Amino acid sequence: MIDGGRAFGRHPLWLRIADGRLPRSSLGPFAVQFFLQVREFPRAVSALHTSCPDTRERVELAESLYEEETGRISGCNVSHPELFVRFGEGVGVPRDAMVNGVPLPATAALIDWFERSTTQHPFIEGAAATNLAAEGQVPGAFGPFARALERHYGCTPAQVAFWDVHEQADREHSAIGDHVVVRLATTPALQADVRRAVARSLELWWRFFDGIAAAIDAG
Repeated sequence: MIDGGRAFGRHPLWLRIADGRLPRSSLGPFAVQFFLQVREFPRAVSALHTSCPDTRERVELAESLYEEETGRISGCNVSHPELFVRFGEGVGVPRDAMVNGVPLPATAALIDWFERSTTQHPFIEGAAATNLAAEGQVPGAFGPFARALERHYGCTPAQVAFWDVHEQADREHSAIGDHVVVRLATTPALQADVRRAVARSLELWWRFFDGIAAAIDAG
């Protein structure tokens, strides 16, 4: 569903940036809104860890959370939100603009889904919604995006470290969700729940980029 559906690497806004067709001065709304969801994502990982029924997977989720909040497993040694701030600053967006940014409605809806899927839904649905349908979209998308940012927008390797770190880290994090979902989704009803959670995540991610694109075009 992720590979064949509306993965964000296929969104027109993502492609405009990857192809260098978006003016550098228009990257601001993208950086601000992307930062806002990056800042909230570790809370979803924390909620998954709390509700995980599998002790082995719980350890892996704890490692994932530790990396999100410290960067000490990947070696970047800063939290992933802080790593993204460095990208934003690299394309001319002040730290305060990101930290004090106001989420667009579609951004707020995505952040709300992070929380609801991991605190109000069964663990297996939260894992499908976040580990699979969020982190699972990253491998194969973020690495090439980093190279495009260097090529078209003059970013340095340090400024695109967020994208490169996630190219590897999310390959491992999404595999956590893949393993646990496969192991737990043993009935047609559970499998249907997983598919609904994945579909909802894909829909909200697409709307998230739609919202940013609309803000850029309006501005």
